[in-house]
Amino acid sequence: MYYPSLTRTLCLALTLVTGSICAQEAESIADKENSGDEKQVQQKYQRAQDLAYGTTLYNYFQGNYFDALSTLLVAQRRDSIQIHRDNAALIEGGISLGFGLHRRAAELFEQQGNTSTAPKYRRTAWLKLAELNYLNGDFSTAITHLEKSGVAEGSSLPLNLALRNSDLTAAKKLLETSDLFPAERLLGRINLAAAYARSGELPAAIREYQAAIDFSATIDIPSTEIPILVDKAHIGMGYALALAEQHTAAKEVFSKVRLNTPWATRALLGMAWSSINGEDYQAGIDALQFLLDKHRYSPAAREAMVALPYGYEKLENRPVALHTYRSAEAYYLETLTELQQLQQALASEPLAYDAAQREAWRYGWLQLAQASPLLRDNQHFLRPILQSDRFQLRLTELRDLQQLSLVLQAWENKLPQFTDLIEERHLRRTTIIDHYNSAQFDQQLQMATQQYDHLRAALEQIERERDALTLLATTATPDDQSETLELLEILTGAQERLKKIQDSGKASQQQAETLAKARGILLWQASEQYHDKLWQQRKSLQQLKDQLRSGREQRKKTDTEAQRGPQLRQLAYRVVTASDRIPAQQAAIDSASELIEAELRREVIAQLGREQEQIRKYMAHTRLAIARLQDAQMQAVPTSPSADSDTDNTGAEEHE
Repeated sequence: MYYPSLTRTLCLALTLVTGSICAQEAESIADKENSGDEKQVQQKYQRAQDLAYGTTLYNYFQGNYFDALSTLLVAQRRDSIQIHRDNAALIEGGISLGFGLHRRAAELFEQQGNTSTAPKYRRTAWLKLAELNYLNGDFSTAITHLEKSGVAEGSSLPLNLALRNSDLTAAKKLLETSDLFPAERLLGRINLAAAYARSGELPAAIREYQAAIDFSATIDIPSTEIPILVDKAHIGMGYALALAEQHTAAKEVFSKVRLNTPWATRALLGMAWSSINGEDYQAGIDALQFLLDKHRYSPAAREAMVALPYGYEKLENRPVALHTYRSAEAYYLETLTELQQLQQALASEPLAYDAAQREAWRYGWLQLAQASPLLRDNQHFLRPILQSDRFQLRLTELRDLQQLSLVLQAWENKLPQFTDLIEERHLRRTTIIDHYNSAQFDQQLQMATQQYDHLRAALEQIERERDALTLLATTATPDDQSETLELLEILTGAQERLKKIQDSGKASQQQAETLAKARGILLWQASEQYHDKLWQQRKSLQQLKDQLRSGREQRKKTDTEAQRGPQLRQLAYRVVTASDRIPAQQAAIDSASELIEAELRREVIAQLGREQEQIRKYMAHTRLAIARLQDAQMQAVPTSPSADSDTDNTGAEEHE
């Protein structure tokens, strides 16, 4: 199909979320029909009912798939998703599939297919499980699961399975009866035509390609995919016509392919060979010259280098043909040298581009890896494998493993800091606990409590007896305390002496009046300040009460903190065990990275080897043509191109 399997894999999670939303809407409609309360039903499904599920959706749509999957796994452990349990399982399956956890994704899909109570979820689970088996090449199991889903008519998977099994009759029937999107139906027709071409049924292939082109004209939906598919159909039809030796028709079809596209080189090459084989040599030369001018470093241009002098040779322009052959030979020698140098450089060049890994390690998951600059700069040699889904997936795995290695290195650097922080916190806690556990703190707290009780009792007595003189003496400031106390002491002493004199019968009325007068003056002064002094004493008493409460609470917190001491020991133990585990994990990741990188390096080098072999074939043909033309020139005998020296005049490869 047009979408490669990698794209389908990475987009699967979004499909699952969409399916879950559709399922929610279906349930909402069912509930509305049963309850009749439309407003309540609509509100019920306007937002996530489980916090963990809502968090998962937020992380997912932010592109943070790793946190979304982590949230789901933690919620599963805590059993905190109840209402959206089926939705969560499908999302977990989709994200797991995107991370390459095929077995885990298959378990989740199969579990939902067998246990889910919602028909929508069961259909989605079986369909996604069928797609997963198709991607893994298990076509028979994919057919079984597809039948269980009951939605085969709305999926392109049955058509793909029929094409895989070379059952073209069934594929054509499915193409007519399946309820597919326009782009999928157009792509299906193109794939069916390619299947006919591979089996050698060129007339049927041409008819299907034409049917695809005619169908594309009926699609009025704006899309960037349709023009691409139309170009593919024209290229495929052009090569099918060329193989059927309908060169004029093939040339006309090739001319309809847009030139500002990466695949225009194949159309130009096909047009050139169709023109040459149709004896329109100048048109073929023009197409080849345009191809070399605009796409000199493309794979098609390497074939065009040997096809161009062949065209001149057909025009009987042997001097130009000989000169062009020699230019092609020099080009091939230069290209071989470049390929050999590139092969040597790739022996030590990192394959995954890691310039932005440190910034993208958190949100870079599931994004396609970027090849190293050396590979990108030489992609005209490596395009077949750089465009391969398998190579891209393996390169992405390598990038992710390298990012994990960076994460582990960061944690390994942080662990000593965590150890120091834990030790510092432990010392600080020990100091605080020792201070509050000392007898001095308890004695201070007890003395403060006794002082508070004494002051409270004295203040209650003063309020009860309205003893303004005692309150005045108690609240005297440092400036007036000595004078006030002295007056109170003099008054108290005078009262005691007057009482003794009165008991002996020697007191006079004047002495009693003088003493009463002095007491009245002092009492008058105290009464003026009574309420203010009383408020100040109450305020001071309340502050002391608050301080006592704060001290008791601090004591309680200290006891609680002391009881939490084992948590620090557990945390320290986890840091120590992590320090022991990280090197082993780092070694495992490095080993896996080395294996993947070595495998990818072998594939790249093998591709360079295939390119060199192809270049040698072109160069051998070029040298043979040069020798033939030189021999003819020396003998001064007109010579036509021999049949056995012709290149494949239908193009470098058959279109599929």
